[in-house]
Amino acid sequence: PHRNRRSRPVRGKAAVVRLRPAQRAARRRAFDALREMRRGGLSLTAAARRAHTSPATVRSYTGDALAQVQRRYRVRGADRLYERMAVLSVDGLRDVDVFGSRTRSLVGEHWNAVQHFGRTGDVEVLRRFAAKRAGGVELASDPDAIEEYLRRREIDLDDIYVT
Repeated sequence: PHRNRRSRPVRGKAAVVRLRPAQRAARRRAFDALREMRRGGLSLTAAARRAHTSPATVRSYTGDALAQVQRRYRVRGADRLYERMAVLSVDGLRDVDVFGSRTRSLVGEHWNAVQHFGRTGDVEVLRRFAAKRAGGVELASDPDAIEEYLRRREIDLDDIYVT
C-alpha cells in the first residue's frame, strides 16, 4: 500500500539539482500556483487547481512562501525560493541562479518586454530595465543588441526556466 510521506521543502540549488524531471515539473507547477495566489488573490486550492497540481504539492515545494492563518493558507508577499532562470544580459543569454519572487518577477517582466519589443519595435518597454540586475548580471536594455539576438534567433522567448 502507498503511504503518503511528508517531504521537506526544496531549498537551494543543490536540492533542486537532485530532483527528478517529474519532481521539477511538479515544483514548476507549485510556483505557478504561488503566482496565481499573488496575482489573482486565489485560495491555495483554487490556485493549485488552476496550475494543475494539488494543494499538498504546492505546500511541499514552496515551504515558507505560505503562511497558515487559522485553517487557511495565505501566500506571503514575497519569498526567497531558488530558481535557475535564463536571462538576457548585456553579455548575451545566460542561465543564472535567482533567489526570491521579486527577482523572478523582474526576469519575467524583462522577458515580456523583450518579447513586446520583438513584436512591435517599441523601445519604451526596455527603458525601465536599464542598469537593472538579476542573478548578478545586468539585464539587456539596448534595443540594437536585443534586435540582433532576435534576428540571429539566439534567444527562445518561450521558456525562461532552466530545467
